[in-house]
Amino acid sequence: MTQQSSVDVVGLLTKLAEAQFKAERGELDPAELPGLVRAQRIVRDLAEWPVEADSDR
Repeated sequence: MTQQSSVDVVGLLTKLAEAQFKAERGELDPAELPGLVRAQRIVRDLAEWPVEADSDR
């Protein structure tokens, strides 16, 4: 993964954490749900992505 990709993953995780906080407080806007579902899928897919050894790069 490139440095830019790492920043994007952190951004997705941050958005998901903020959404969870809002949901727990009952402040989550239903219009945000489609984007959050997509972000969850991306993070889940990345978590399942095989890790390459440094020598494979």
